[in-house]
Amino acid sequence: MLTLVELFIPFFALVLLGWVAVRRRFVPPDSLGGLNVFVLFFALPALLLRLGAGGVLSHGGFGSLLLAYGLGGAVVLAGVALWAWRQGLGQRDAAYAALATVFPNTGFLGLPLLMGLLGPQAAGPLAATFLVDVVLFSSLCLAWADAKAARTALAGAMKNPLLWSMALGVAVASAGLTLPHPLDETLKMLGQSATPVALFTLGGILARAQMQAETHRKPAPVTLPVVLKLVVHPAAVLGAGWALQRAGVEISSLGWMTLVMAAALPSASNVSMLAERARVDTGLVARIILWTTVGALLSLALWAHQLGLQTPAG
Repeated sequence: MLTLVELFIPFFALVLLGWVAVRRRFVPPDSLGGLNVFVLFFALPALLLRLGAGGVLSHGGFGSLLLAYGLGGAVVLAGVALWAWRQGLGQRDAAYAALATVFPNTGFLGLPLLMGLLGPQAAGPLAATFLVDVVLFSSLCLAWADAKAARTALAGAMKNPLLWSMALGVAVASAGLTLPHPLDETLKMLGQSATPVALFTLGGILARAQMQAETHRKPAPVTLPVVLKLVVHPAAVLGAGWALQRAGVEISSLGWMTLVMAAALPSASNVSMLAERARVDTGLVARIILWTTVGALLSLALWAHQLGLQTPAG
């Protein structure tokens, strides 16, 4: 257990460094947009394209992974809907709170952390979770916020550079092609920058969201959404995978394990920016993201220990 915590500490230390840098104004909050663009449009796509071209994203039983992860997320959405109703939240605030609760931070935190723990082969199952989160759950929650926005939400999801980089990488591998050496080295350099810049940016985004939330009215308590994200979400995915196996559906142990760990990740930081643009209760969304991130260091270690993951990629 202690070994797992020690493994995760450097990742969260970089998040904390970014948070401190923005809170202390060493990094202006307005400059985070540029870092975010670099991570989302250059560093992470380069990493995913290179992984895909190397065949790492190809994973058997992709459909069963999508189903298990989707079923687990549906349980979380139902829980958030009930909580929002009991809190008396408006439709739009409830929808963005649901998105923050069901959408894990796979890109900025999950890829580097879980590939470090489970090895490069974890990238394939992570791609499945990202596909469900971006295409299905994001579209559902944004449509919940505004029924007229369903088509726009889906169109926006399909423009996500991470999805296209994964698809291009898989296409290259399927065609039996090899990336030219200069291009491969360029992508390698960009990909190597993804982890530290993404984690630092994540911390900065959390700090900025918290600073903006401090100017808004006090949001509803977020204890239940935090528990839903860090405890119920991975437990629901674990249960869904078990049920599918019992029903005779083939699902690999590595894939199933990766799904559970992905579900245990804290909330995605970019939801705070979406909430800000939509002019909903950013304080509520920011607190869900902040407290799931704070609690994730311990909860991730506990889930990894529960799954029998004792050493990196072991």
